[in-house]
Amino acid sequence: MPQMLFEKKSNTTIDIQHGSARAGTLRVSITRPGNDLFGNPFECEVASVSQGENNLRIEWSRSDENMEVVLDMENHPSGYRGRFRARGTGRAIVKLIWELPSGKSGFTFMPAFMYGHNEGGKSERATYPQLSSDGKNEWNRPWRAKEWLVRADRSSHCLTSVISEDLTFAVGGRDRSVHDNGEAAEKNGLGICCGNPHRISFSLGFMNVPYTYSVLPGRNFISRPEGFVNFDDGEAESEIFMFLFPTKTRHESASHLLRASYSILHDKINDAGTVEEAVNAISEALVSYAYSKEAKNFYCTIESDNRIRLNKHKFPTGWTGGLRTAYPLLLAGHQMSQPEWIDCARSVYSNIAENAVSPQSGLFFENYDSIKKEWDAKGWWYDAMEKPGHSGYINGQICHYLLLGYMYEREAGTEYKQWYESAKGVLDHVAEVQGNDGRFGYSYSEQDGTILDGDGFSGCWFTPAFASLYQITRDEKYLNIAAKAMHFYRRFLDSFEVYGGPHDIFKSPDEEGILSWIDGARILHRATGNHQFLDALIRGLDYEFSWKFAYNVVNEVEPLKSMGWCSTGGSVTSVNNSHIHPMGSAIAESTLYAAEQTGDPYIRARLIDTIRWTLTIYLHKDGDYGWGKKGLINERFCYTDSLITERFPDGSPSATWFCGHSWASGAALEGLVGPIISASKKLLG
Repeated sequence: MPQMLFEKKSNTTIDIQHGSARAGTLRVSITRPGNDLFGNPFECEVASVSQGENNLRIEWSRSDENMEVVLDMENHPSGYRGRFRARGTGRAIVKLIWELPSGKSGFTFMPAFMYGHNEGGKSERATYPQLSSDGKNEWNRPWRAKEWLVRADRSSHCLTSVISEDLTFAVGGRDRSVHDNGEAAEKNGLGICCGNPHRISFSLGFMNVPYTYSVLPGRNFISRPEGFVNFDDGEAESEIFMFLFPTKTRHESASHLLRASYSILHDKINDAGTVEEAVNAISEALVSYAYSKEAKNFYCTIESDNRIRLNKHKFPTGWTGGLRTAYPLLLAGHQMSQPEWIDCARSVYSNIAENAVSPQSGLFFENYDSIKKEWDAKGWWYDAMEKPGHSGYINGQICHYLLLGYMYEREAGTEYKQWYESAKGVLDHVAEVQGNDGRFGYSYSEQDGTILDGDGFSGCWFTPAFASLYQITRDEKYLNIAAKAMHFYRRFLDSFEVYGGPHDIFKSPDEEGILSWIDGARILHRATGNHQFLDALIRGLDYEFSWKFAYNVVNEVEPLKSMGWCSTGGSVTSVNNSHIHPMGSAIAESTLYAAEQTGDPYIRARLIDTIRWTLTIYLHKDGDYGWGKKGLINERFCYTDSLITERFPDGSPSATWFCGHSWASGAALEGLVGPIISASKKLLG
């Protein structure tokens, strides 16, 4: 007998059972253009329910609206998969609504869009989509509502779900529907509601309710508030799946959803050349266009025309440039036998190690101002911090890359003691002020280096640095510091709501912070052989994969539209800043390590996606992507109806920025050098 049982309950609803447990009801509504858009949609009547041992067919109709709707599915290990189609006349949005039993609540999860209520660190500056805790709309704060309806391509796995204590509910499908002749019909939609009862939905056509969110209010020039399918052009259908299975833990259920939907939706990525070709092009561009000999550092933004004038005088020490870029360039120089690349990377390393430590705080400065000729803590994100000061994110990252570079060069025959001593000095200070519970600082005082703000995942970047320091010194105290931090930050993973990574997103759930956990777990497992760190690595990847696209979005905006650009393998930055960026490429080595240690084909497939995606994002020739020089990389790829802020010279919208970012090049390059160069031949075939 199937685990999910469907039975007609009333003229409009289907009752769902899972074993002996009630699992809610299913219904279909039709929304037409006009005043009913936010009012009362037309409910379809159940025509028939037919469920066999391996298949399910439900038919609805609405004679006065001349609409017929069919859900035609077959068994899947996690529930059902199949087709959702409708035919009729006129323009409409056809929505399948799964209403959970009254009083049944849980963790709402729409990968890359909604993690719980998206409340993160409860920042007063938050304006990103959130679900209201009491299930009410908050008209004075429209980013907080009891329900969000969005385009399906807002989700990296095109699904919406609720993970309750006993059952996990999910529905999803493709990001667009097609007519019976194969032509595009419209973008599909997803919905999630935390009222009583909770509900999730999937639709042919879409609505943006309460509004089309963009991190830049008023800048969504290209976005559409809704999209109606024109049924006069023929029947429309989409692939769909419905999952229902027992909940073990929140983390395990979320991972299950990601794996199951990936197995259905996974799309291939265009061939974009070899890893060696990419390493050469990206490295040459960094040295030629991104490096300042005067500052001995990389520009944050690399101009492509006179309209781009961003942070030209600011030279970051980490995150948006600096060592996050110099480290992979150093490896590339050694592996490709390019002395110029090595010299460039070494100059950045030595400049920061020798000059960037604050005598007041004992921490690294985050920025060099070439106009004032001085170091400071004022990176471009500084004013976005609620408690401004030194950044745990940046300081941890600098120490991490300084020690990795030190070990790599020492193994190659040259020891740069200043790199090691500067990192160790900062880490010894950080150890003194580490929280009793194991946390590091989100921000630190510029006067004495004490923790100002300890909330969030940002300080986790010290964890891989302490792990590397243990590798170098074999001093158990550094291992204990790293292990204590891993214990503290694990609570974020258990809740599947990792927030407070980068400082410009107001502590929203994000993707960047988890990368530090992943690298830290890999270094610790390699150094100790302790299985708990391998488990931590896998758990970190589970979360990272929730941001990594499983399928190729059907792009609507140039240049991605005509290029047939692939989203599969790219990771979204945060729920606050909804674009795909290269940061997820940086942990390719850790993903490879996990795949080798576990033999898990799913992790291996995700790694292949990441590498292939990384090969597509650099400019393969001058003017590729509509801007710039060969080898440069942009930080922003707009996969959905948000952040479409740039314009081509003719005024038409662009889905990318017209400039390069040195950190983006560094993150992509880190995902291609080291062991990936040799492994790629076997992985990519």
